Amino acid sequence: MEFRALLYIVFLLCCAPTLLYAEGIRVSLQLQPNQRDRFEQIFDQFYVETGIRVTSVVESDLAYKRKVPVWLIEGKDTPDVMFWSASQRLYGYAGRGLILPITEVWEAQNYDDQFLHVKPGVTLDGDVYAIPFAYYHWGIFYRKTMVERFGGVPDDWESFLNVLARMKEAGITPIGIGSKQNWPAAAWFDYIDLRINGLEFHLNLLNGKVSFHDERVQRVLNEWKKLIDRDFYNQDHKLHNWDGELPLFYRNKIGFLLLGNFVASRWPTGDPLVEDIGFMPFPKINEDMPYYENAPTDVFMIPKSTPKVEEAKAFLRFIARADVQSSLNEGLGYLPPNKDGRVGDDRFIQEGARLLRRAEGVAQFFDRDTLPAFDKLATPLMAEFITTGDVEEMTKKLEHARIEVFGPLNSKD
Repeated sequence: MEFRALLYIVFLLCCAPTLLYAEGIRVSLQLQPNQRDRFEQIFDQFYVETGIRVTSVVESDLAYKRKVPVWLIEGKDTPDVMFWSASQRLYGYAGRGLILPITEVWEAQNYDDQFLHVKPGVTLDGDVYAIPFAYYHWGIFYRKTMVERFGGVPDDWESFLNVLARMKEAGITPIGIGSKQNWPAAAWFDYIDLRINGLEFHLNLLNGKVSFHDERVQRVLNEWKKLIDRDFYNQDHKLHNWDGELPLFYRNKIGFLLLGNFVASRWPTGDPLVEDIGFMPFPKINEDMPYYENAPTDVFMIPKSTPKVEEAKAFLRFIARADVQSSLNEGLGYLPPNKDGRVGDDRFIQEGARLLRRAEGVAQFFDRDTLPAFDKLATPLMAEFITTGDVEEMTKKLEHARIEVFGPLNSKD
């Protein structure tokens, strides 16, 4: 009997995870076409370590965004763990009680040691609601040989304007942008505001706490207007998606592109011209302002409705690990938010890591840092402004949108 009891104990120790989590969990993913295999490898590793089998629920960008309210608000076929975005996209559902707080997991694992720099994007009213697992940098891409012809890489706003002017005189479109989807235009507003007014002001503005008539916002619009009045953008920007100007960029017809590192997935594989593509931070405008960067952060969160809370928490603890984030992000072409994570060898990723290590803080991007209702009204105005450069009209329309979404400012504001 003692031998049988010993065998049973050994069996339990070896197989307890499998017995406890035999049903597995469903994890939803919003993926680019070439990213699924790396996630599946990570899910297989999780199964080997815990016995929890993961079934992925995969959607493309737009389809996924449409599914999220169905899963969370209507409660239809909701996954146990969900991919989503940090900041306002997360807060909207957390504030309605649809996301499970994971504060006790965060504190038990001492995640402030690894994730303090991105913690604000997953925290609402003192509670943590998600684990950041990937983020990527934004900045300006250019052709090295071309920029050298016009004076070299600019490191401040005035130098940047001078290089743009010299390109324009030579018949080159200084800045390429495709604003058909509107959001690429918002990147210019984000960065000019971050460089002039800093992160705290920027987030307050995007959350309705500052009037667009404020002189600090007016400076942002007037600096942006300099690019428009000098005809530095391509005139057909409204006809193209975000990647529509890449063919002209490859042919040295365009000087600079302000984009996230997702653009690297579009570089022509094996073409020598990729070696001629450079990356630079958005130039300084206010010399006294620290560097703040856009770094949209992807997270995993647990819907409040899942019956598999312990299994889901086990998955979050797993995906938070530095080794797991290193392996996953190397395959995705992103950066691990865990500060102990290893950065991939790709030179654009390496440059992004240096950029974000230097940053005093990160924003998520206009459409992630504000309410969806305001984003819907404001980003088309950003794209329109690139054509008109009309500061007065832009201010009036943005302030009207702010009041419509957030309401009038009270006296203390």
